[in-house]
Order: sequence, then C-alpha cells, then structure tokens
Amino acid sequence: GEYVFISEGEAMMAVLKAMRPHSWPSPPEDGGDEDDDVQPGDDDEVFVTDSSVLVTVTEGSADPERERAMMGMHCEWSGVTCGKDNKVVKLELNVKDIEGTIPRDIASLRELERLYLFANQLTGTIPPELGLLTKLTHMSLGDNKLEGTLPPELSGMRSLEFLYIFSNKVSGTVPPEFGSLPNLKHLGLWSNELTGTIPPELGSIATLEYLWLNTNRLSGTIPPSITNLAKVKYMYVSGNQALTGPLPLGIEKLQRLEGLYLQFTDVTGSIPCEVAAIPTMKKLEAHNSTIEGCTDLKCLRQQ
Repeated sequence: GEYVFISEGEAMMAVLKAMRPHSWPSPPEDGGDEDDDVQPGDDDEVFVTDSSVLVTVTEGSADPERERAMMGMHCEWSGVTCGKDNKVVKLELNVKDIEGTIPRDIASLRELERLYLFANQLTGTIPPELGLLTKLTHMSLGDNKLEGTLPPELSGMRSLEFLYIFSNKVSGTVPPEFGSLPNLKHLGLWSNELTGTIPPELGSIATLEYLWLNTNRLSGTIPPSITNLAKVKYMYVSGNQALTGPLPLGIEKLQRLEGLYLQFTDVTGSIPCEVAAIPTMKKLEAHNSTIEGCTDLKCLRQQ
C-alpha cells in the first residue's frame, strides 16, 4: 500500500534497528536500561550518551519530550550529517561491515541528499520507497549482497546524479523508467545478474557521463538511442556474452567519448574508423568479442 511517512526520529530508529552500524549505539529493546552496552566506535563517550537516551525511547513513542531528546543526538552518530532543524542530509556508512536489510523507513528522511552504504554485508532487496527521496543526489549501495530487482520507483529520485548498485546479486531487467532521471551523470550497475535488453530509454538521459552495464547477462543489441548521449564519456557493456548485433549507426557522434568497452560480447560488425577521430577518445577495448577488424584504438588509428 501507500507509504506512510514517519518522524525523522522514528526513521533513524528504524535505520538503527535494521542495519546496526558498529559505531552507532545499541538498538533500544523493550525493557532496556541505561546500562546496556554500546557498540565500539571512534568516540565511545559520545555513543554512551546517545545510547543512554535512545534506550529510553520506545519504538513509535508519541511522547514529544522523548522525541526531542532523541533528535539531535543522532546528529552526533558516526557517519551522520545533519542540516537545518537536525534533519539528516547525509548517511555515510561505507565499509562498516553492516549486516541486515535496508529499511524502507529511510524514505522518511525527506531532506536526505547523500546515502552511502558501499562495501557492507547488506542483504534483502532494495526498497522501492527510496524513490520518495526527491532531494537525494548520491546513492551508493555497491558491493553488498542485495538481491531482487531494481525498483522502477527509483526514478522518483529526481535530483539523483550518481547511482551505484554494482557488485550485488540484483537480477531482472534495467527499468526503462531510469531513462526519466533528469540529472543522472553516473549509472553504475556492473557485476550483477541483470538480464533482458538495454532499454532504449537510457538514451534520453541527456546528462549521463558514465554508463556501467558490464558483467551482467544482458542480451539483444545496443539500442540506437545510445548515440543520443551527447555528454557520455565512458560506456561499459563488456562481459555481457549474449549482447549481439552491430554497433548502432552514428556511434561516432559521441564527441565526448573517452572509453568504449565491448570485450567478451557477441557484438558483430566492425568499429567505424570515425571513432578513432573523436578528439577525446582514449580507450577502445573489443578483444575477445566477435567484432571484425580492429579491436583497439591503436589499430583503428592506423587504418
């Protein structure tokens, strides 16, 4: 059903209970007291204070004094940055060995701009409610153990510029809805189990600079609409062994292209000589593919 927003304090409690970063206070439990142990962190004295407050807050408490007591304390937690009125604007929890799932109630952190959960042990699926974070500009969920599919609802993050969900176990297709993200610069989906075709809608992301679709199970052809990505610098589709067909006509129109990676695919035909004339071009990799003729930039420039 429709997501019901909760308070900032309740949302932080949900994050605390679901993911349990080691440098945060222990999650409060019913019947807990101030003597509960805290997890080790960089500033244990601060976290003891936080924990002594948090353990008195029961989940869903409507007590305004308790709510106010908890608010502000979470702004001192490691990796949490707050802005105006103690609203969380950044969660930076990379490489914290965090286990558990991503709680849907992160969606209640309405002012959140950056969400970094890279290189942890997170499991479960990506909550579609994250699409409600309309101010989010950076999201990194890479190098975890996430499963399930990519929620098309993530296209609701209209401010998003950097999206990284690489090195997980995400399956299903790349949502065509991602093509409607108006500010996206980096789309990093490499090393997953994605199937289906590359959606033509990705060619509508006028701001896109880096496209990583490599090392998945994508099939079909590279859509002609990709040649509309006027700002793209690097395009990685390598390691998709079922990717077939010729390169789209007009690939040489990508006049900001610096790197094109096609190795370990079944892409056919030849690479146009005009690609070598792109002024920014630095790297072309098409070895171990079914490309005819030159498979690197040096060879192409000698033709």
